[in-house]
Amino acid sequence: MGIGDRHQKKDVEAALKRAEAAGLKVTHDKNRHRWGWVICCPCNELHRVHCTPQNPGNEAKKIDGFIKDHRGCA
Repeated sequence: MGIGDRHQKKDVEAALKRAEAAGLKVTHDKNRHRWGWVICCPCNELHRVHCTPQNPGNEAKKIDGFIKDHRGCA
């Protein structure tokens, strides 16, 4: 992710950084309500990241759950 690709909610941004550190790909495409995706390349599963989640803490937990579920893919 580049500098301009940061998520505006700090909890979500921290979860996205954890996803990258776990080896998942984070893409920013800003399409309507979607900020971008977290992608597990080996299994091609996607997790949508919202631009303005109702609850940023819950959005971060969902990303962390995706990380946990896909940590063993390789």
